[in-house]
Amino acid sequence: ELLGRRARRALSNEALDRAVVSRLLKAATLAPSCFNNQPWRILAVERSQEGPEYRSLAESLTTANAWALEAPLLLVFATAAHLDCRLDSGRDYAYFDLGQAAMALQLQAQREGLYAHPMAGFSPSKLKSALKIPPELVPLCLIAVGKPGDPEKLAEGPRKSEFSPRSRKALGEVAFSGDFSTPWA
Repeated sequence: ELLGRRARRALSNEALDRAVVSRLLKAATLAPSCFNNQPWRILAVERSQEGPEYRSLAESLTTANAWALEAPLLLVFATAAHLDCRLDSGRDYAYFDLGQAAMALQLQAQREGLYAHPMAGFSPSKLKSALKIPPELVPLCLIAVGKPGDPEKLAEGPRKSEFSPRSRKALGEVAFSGDFSTPWA
């Protein structure tokens, strides 16, 4: 299943069943974390609410992520270093553990037949102010979730991405054997 995962942008704006959203959120909570601290905080904002929260979240997006406004569900993933293990040498596990929760949610979305697209292109300060995110929390990513939509409705740039082949670095660029001078072969 992991090999088929893609961060698609063509999302239907059809509302998601609340039970489905609950399963996605539950999957995120099942991710491993340091000493089971579960440092992630997830804010679900549904398009169907169309209230000030959704509009504020929309205004925090960069123009490159305007496609995400079609998503029926936008999730804010936030954490703070003090919520998890703080190990020597600046190893704050909260950020790693939040990433695992985000990936667990994305895999569950795929299992549900949904697209889940993580994004870093947003203004954290606008988001924190508008959504009353506690000051100690850092919103690290947004995830747009929805059923597959029509790629032809996307603007040219995002549409091109939908049809492009999957691009990944060669394994030897990111994985090594024994030490970092020996690429994995």
